[in-house]
Amino acid sequence: MFNLAEAPMANNSNHVQQGKEVNKVYKTYNLSIFKQIEGNRIPNLQHIRRLAESIRVNGMMCNPILVNEKMEVIDGQHRLLAAKEANSFIYYIIMTGYSLNEVHTLNLNQKNWTKKDFMEGYANMGIESYIKLRDFVSKNNDYSFSDCIALCSNTSAGGNSSFTQAMRQDKKYNQNEIFESGTWKGKDFYKAQDWANKIRMLKPYFADYNNSVFVGTLITLFYNQNYDHKEFLHKISIQPTKLVICANRDQMKTLIEDIYNYRSRNKINLRF
Repeated sequence: MFNLAEAPMANNSNHVQQGKEVNKVYKTYNLSIFKQIEGNRIPNLQHIRRLAESIRVNGMMCNPILVNEKMEVIDGQHRLLAAKEANSFIYYIIMTGYSLNEVHTLNLNQKNWTKKDFMEGYANMGIESYIKLRDFVSKNNDYSFSDCIALCSNTSAGGNSSFTQAMRQDKKYNQNEIFESGTWKGKDFYKAQDWANKIRMLKPYFADYNNSVFVGTLITLFYNQNYDHKEFLHKISIQPTKLVICANRDQMKTLIEDIYNYRSRNKINLRF
C-alpha cells in the first residue's frame, strides 16, 4: 500500500499544514481483483496498446484508478487493461458508494480538459516530451497551441513525413487520444524550433505568418526538396502584397508556388 498522506512536510516552513487524509492509495500486482462495471464504455484497443507501451518504456506513473467497494472500475479501465498487457502493477483508490453515475460524470469532466491542461499535467509528472513541448510553447507563444504540437511532431495533415505516412496506415489513429493519454512523444524539437524561426522570418512581409493554414502549408513545404526558404523570402520581399490567406492548404500551396516562381525561367513545382 502506498499512502500519500504519509508524505513528509517541508522542514523549512512552520506554516505548512498537512491535509486531511481522505482516501488511501493502494498498490497491487493482483489485477484479477478488479471488475468492469456494467454499462461502461467499450475499451479502445488501440488506446490500451499505446498506454501499455508507455508503461513498458516509462514505468507506471502514480495515477490511480478509481474503484468502488465491489472493486468495480469507476475510472481508469484503459490504464488497468494496459497494466495487464504490460505485466505491471496498478495504483488504485476505493471510492465507497460510487456507481455508473460517477463514471458518466468523470468522463464528462475529462472532456472539458483542454490540450494545455493535459500538457501541464503530464509535464508536471515528469514526462520529457510534454516538458519539451511546454518549453517550446513558452518560447513560441505567437503560434497556436495546435500548431506548436504540429511543429514539434514535425508533421502536418497532408504532409510527406514518415510520421504522416504511418498515420495514414493506421486507420484508427487518433492524435487527440495519443496526446491526452500521455503517450505523445513529439519528434525533433530542434527542427521544430528551426521551422518556427523560419516561418517567423516572414512576419515583416506577412502579418498572418502564424495563421494555422499558412503554418501547416509551410510544414509540408519544408519536406519538399525543391523548396528553398531563402528563395521564397526573396520573392515575397519583391511582391509582399501578393501573399494572402487561402481557404485551405492546397490553395495556399498553389499561391506560394506562384510567388516562388515569379520571374523565374525554371518553374518549380511545389504542389507535389
